Amino acid sequence: MKRQEWILLIVLAITVMASVLVGVGQVYITGMEGVRLKADQTLWLFFETAALFGISFFIIRLAQTKWLRFLLLSFMTMGFLWIHQVFLPVLVSGAYLAAVIRCGSALRRLLDRHRRLPEYHGVTCMADLTLGCGLLITVFCLMSLTGIGSIGNTRLAVLVLLALSFFPAVSGSEARARARAGYGGFWMERKPMTVGVSLCLAFFFAMVLLQAGRMNICADYDSLHYGLRSEYILNDGGGIYEDLGSVNVVYTYSKGLEILLLPISGLPSYSFFLSAQLWMTVGLLLTAGKIAGLFVNRRHGLLCLALLASVPGIMNMSVTAKTDSATALFQLIMIYFLLLYIKRQKTYWLVLAGNAFFMTMVLKPTALVFSTIVGGTAFLCMVFMKRLRIQWREPFFLGWIPMLSMWALVWLRTWLLTGLPVTSVFYSIWNKLGFVVRYPFRFDDLPSNGGSLFSISGVKHFLKRLYGVLLAPVGEDMAHVWIAWGTPILLIFLVLFLVVLLARTRRFRKTEEKPFCCLVWMFLACGAASLAALYLLWQVDGNYFILLYALFGILAAVAIGKLESRFLARSVVKLLIPAVLFNVTVTGVSNWKGALGLSPVKLVHKGYFDHWQQEKENMALKGNEKIWEILEADPETRVLVFGQQPEMLMFPCNTQSYTDVEGSGGNFYISASPEAMVSFMDHAGTDYVYLGSGFLRPGTEGWRNVTAMIQSGYVTDVFYENGNGLGRFTADPAVEKAEEELADFVTKYWPGEQQ
Repeated sequence: MKRQEWILLIVLAITVMASVLVGVGQVYITGMEGVRLKADQTLWLFFETAALFGISFFIIRLAQTKWLRFLLLSFMTMGFLWIHQVFLPVLVSGAYLAAVIRCGSALRRLLDRHRRLPEYHGVTCMADLTLGCGLLITVFCLMSLTGIGSIGNTRLAVLVLLALSFFPAVSGSEARARARAGYGGFWMERKPMTVGVSLCLAFFFAMVLLQAGRMNICADYDSLHYGLRSEYILNDGGGIYEDLGSVNVVYTYSKGLEILLLPISGLPSYSFFLSAQLWMTVGLLLTAGKIAGLFVNRRHGLLCLALLASVPGIMNMSVTAKTDSATALFQLIMIYFLLLYIKRQKTYWLVLAGNAFFMTMVLKPTALVFSTIVGGTAFLCMVFMKRLRIQWREPFFLGWIPMLSMWALVWLRTWLLTGLPVTSVFYSIWNKLGFVVRYPFRFDDLPSNGGSLFSISGVKHFLKRLYGVLLAPVGEDMAHVWIAWGTPILLIFLVLFLVVLLARTRRFRKTEEKPFCCLVWMFLACGAASLAALYLLWQVDGNYFILLYALFGILAAVAIGKLESRFLARSVVKLLIPAVLFNVTVTGVSNWKGALGLSPVKLVHKGYFDHWQQEKENMALKGNEKIWEILEADPETRVLVFGQQPEMLMFPCNTQSYTDVEGSGGNFYISASPEAMVSFMDHAGTDYVYLGSGFLRPGTEGWRNVTAMIQSGYVTDVFYENGNGLGRFTADPAVEKAEEELADFVTKYWPGEQQ
């Protein structure tokens, strides 16, 4: 190596050690996470993860044939999933997503009569997944419009579509025969793996299984609030368009993922839904590796896979019902197809990128910003590079029919409920366009950081946040960054990019130059949008930047792969090991639930963990056994819960909390008076009011509203159990029993401390 490259390597080494030491010091030594790191549950998690890594490494390295390697890894994975009670959820969700891909492949073959996409190939799988998701969401929405969109019927619809996909016209039997011509030889091929490849794959397996192993104990606040209760708050039998009386903004988000996963919703374990998210995260990692593989060899694509598998901000999203993993997956698929279009100039790649863009629009409201910025940047690059040549007779354009229909039908639900096409942070835009919010909703403008747009204090606050995101997320507004943190490896990647700019590198092939230039511009645009969010928003969550994390990892792998000096490239990879190990510790102690360790080990069970039974037992411990029995008689019962959220929302029916009404995302005008509460509850079709012991405190607005409604006769026939209450709501007040009901409330309800 040249002297300059030695200097660059030393600079990178100093950056790695300094950033990791700062993270360790502020997070573990002076911060609160050191106690969690030393907990017995965490140490056992690290032991199991290390064991999985070691076993996977030896299997991949020593097994001589692909078939033996696959068989041994499958046995290891199934054994681990079984003892942690997630075997059936992972299997069922994987089978369902395979069915989605199969339905998409049938549609793709109808459009692609010339079979231009190779069968049973990664790139084709991406196209099929996107088309399959769009097709099924469209079908489920149309079923809801006709009144037959129950969860049971969606399962039947999947079976029907899956059966139709095997018809000769769309089954692709000829293509399958060609693809399988060398099938036996492929699996029996003796192809030993190098140490580097084995390490990357083993690390990938270990980090994915770590998340699977703790899935049962990681159902977090937001997931329980609105992500894992689709059978009650999205589709309770009449389809997704029924107004179920909800008032909070979280119930009105674009519900594309929840609609797609309706067939595996309403099952006894939350892990059926969450494991689908894990599969999405695996797809995200594989897609990132494929993007890196456009510019470097497959080994560096696997390096990208391993680097991203260490990032807590990506992996911790795999066991939550939040839609960030799925959104980032389709954003990366969109980027991959856009780069293929720039490279190969085939219109169908551009059309397939459009499919992925449409898919992101129905998954997360903020995708409207990030997907448009990334896609728009790519479009401008194509224009300036003169790489935009569209053949309008491309048959794949017909695939936009179900995709655009899906987009319209998902946004239609939000519009029917709220009067706006999409909710979250876009109210001011829709207001200027003439849209009117429907009762009972109330939306705010962009929740800013409260200061002027440009000020010294604002810049200082921004720099403090940037320090937290890059080095140590400690402080008053960093809690949600810590949960999905990118870690100091992002700063290390930035320094790595400078190293590559100054070191000797291999030239890009002519077909790679323009796609890579476009990728860099998309990275810069995504980075600029992320910095703007970091500066402007009142609360910043780490999951806002998951696409940026992925692009960092992709460019880092490409940068390492393009270094001319193999010694320098290997040295850079070795220098990244301390950062990766630090990332593993952060992943082990952080998740959205804040749970420690893995799911309990159990050898004899049903194949899944029964969360329904656990919720019933928890409610019984809180003194709600009889109340549970009353409410489970009719899943369509609507209850306004005056209790802790989300714990007291877990009754087996349609529940929303008083916090939903008065808190963030709600409408505090409704809770301002008993009369407004009664009007809302009548509009919402409320059947019962639940009063959790200790929640209502004398002197609070909630206490005044409840006592006034009881005294006026709107809440009657209250059943009390261990200080909890369940009363019927009626819009026609039972005045004759009001005084008696109020006296019972005063003596039988257990209030909290007086304010």
